[in-house]
Amino acid sequence: MAKQVIWHNHFRFYGECDKTQRVADRRNSPAKANSKIAKGLKFQEGQKMGCRLLEILIPAVISALLLWEGVQCKKDGYSLEVSSQVTVQVGLRVNIPCNFTYDASRDDPRAQLYGYWYMEDKQRRRPRLVATNNPDSIKEIDPRFRRRFEVSGSKLNQSDCSLTINDAEAADQATYHFRMEKGRNKYSYSAAEEKLSVIVTEKPPDVTVSGLLRAGQEARVTCIAHRSPSSGHPTITWTGIPRGENIQRVSSNRVESHVDFTPTAADHLQNVTCKATYFRVPEYMTVKRTVTLSVNYPPRKLQFSGHLTRLNGDVQHFTNFSQIVPREGDTLLVRCEVDSNPESFVGWKLRFPATRLYIYNNELNLSNMKLEDGGKYECRARNTEGYAEEGIYVHIQRQ
Repeated sequence: MAKQVIWHNHFRFYGECDKTQRVADRRNSPAKANSKIAKGLKFQEGQKMGCRLLEILIPAVISALLLWEGVQCKKDGYSLEVSSQVTVQVGLRVNIPCNFTYDASRDDPRAQLYGYWYMEDKQRRRPRLVATNNPDSIKEIDPRFRRRFEVSGSKLNQSDCSLTINDAEAADQATYHFRMEKGRNKYSYSAAEEKLSVIVTEKPPDVTVSGLLRAGQEARVTCIAHRSPSSGHPTITWTGIPRGENIQRVSSNRVESHVDFTPTAADHLQNVTCKATYFRVPEYMTVKRTVTLSVNYPPRKLQFSGHLTRLNGDVQHFTNFSQIVPREGDTLLVRCEVDSNPESFVGWKLRFPATRLYIYNNELNLSNMKLEDGGKYECRARNTEGYAEEGIYVHIQRQ
């Protein structure tokens, strides 16, 4: 692209030279033509030499600027491997592995190998140096980065260009590239696949639930989001929250939001999410935390299912029934399913015509039934929150 601009300017310069000469010719009389033409030719030759000089110098200057800006064509023998994107939370430390190669044939064995990590800043034309092992260049690093960004200087000779970011800040979110220098051997690894993108997230909010949640008893869920040094106080929003009043309080270092509500059995295993949104110029950063509600409630929705096996081997399946009519000799299996939290203890009891049978599990199994096995069978379920029962009638027919 640069060559097209240069050649375009080159033609423009020549056009201006020719135009100057034509104007000079029109203004001169025939008597003065020879002397004017001679001067014009000298002037034109001078302009041509200047154009040729620009043709040589401008590409060199632009190449030097592009090299400084980190824009450089890939060369054989130079490669770099680093994650394309890394995420770190504000205030934490992250080590980003990186490996590189360079053309050792251009080495000066007496020269020291230096590594440089640059932040590409859209607000500045030149990239910002954030880490290096070159003592002469450390003074160029902004104090905000100098003690927090580290390049693996001692391992550079082992092809290790790892970057470490300590106490990450929101302003560290940017694109970075690496540069090596060893004497006159210098190269910026600025291809798209060689660049590193660092995403800095805020600390997720803390969500707490007040004690044990019990159906029908008032409870509170609280979200606390901390103030960010670079982004200020966040805005808190809820999703999945049960019915209740949302109250927010803002202090110097945090925002607190709590919701008072009365849980029901329907709220059990409900996901509740607190979102904290921070404003960062020119965009927003949202972090969130989700908790799953565990609501204790008594047994409910007792349901029956099972099958009846006839003497001839036929099997009849059934669900959600209140009575069944088997024949003598048939086999009956009934399961009692209970919805509760915590899990209920389930048992069976024969209530009619007389209380004479107890079964301590959720399955009622009656094989080779006789007439006296008929009656009302009740499923009973109990947990720490309460008790429930439901019955079925078994009417046995003679064969």
